[in-house]
Amino acid sequence: MIAGQPSIWYAPSLCFVMLDLRRFKDFKVTDPVYSSLMLAAEKAGDITPAIYNRYFSQCPGSQQLMSHIDELVQGKMMEEVFRLIMVEQYEQESAYLNFEVKNHKYAYSVLPHMYENLLEAVHYTVRAALRKDWSEEFERAWQARISALIGEIEQRQDAAY
Repeated sequence: MIAGQPSIWYAPSLCFVMLDLRRFKDFKVTDPVYSSLMLAAEKAGDITPAIYNRYFSQCPGSQQLMSHIDELVQGKMMEEVFRLIMVEQYEQESAYLNFEVKNHKYAYSVLPHMYENLLEAVHYTVRAALRKDWSEEFERAWQARISALIGEIEQRQDAAY
């Protein structure tokens, strides 16, 4: 963990964003995506099952592809999704994204549209958790972040597919 940064925790068989900001009195959250994830964790607790339910209903091929994966692995996967969603600049993630996109294609037969469906399921679930607390600022930030992350993934897909 980086000093001054909030921690992200996951529990075996559960994954949720739990941002323990009480220990960082001077830390100010300015990223709307990060803020919305924090609020969703406070309001709804573990949103991982809702994300996967939405994802699988929107992308049935993904459910079949992930049928052998248990909740622990799903939790670890969602932890990485949350982490990537909270990244504002992806330069430092280049090697990780290169590996993951290539690995997902060859080891798991992940199709390009599955990434966007998963990110949209996270977006939808966070928005649903916040209900009346969802704002235009959150929406703009999420749209921009998903677009940036999908752009990074698509660059790597072109090389892998």
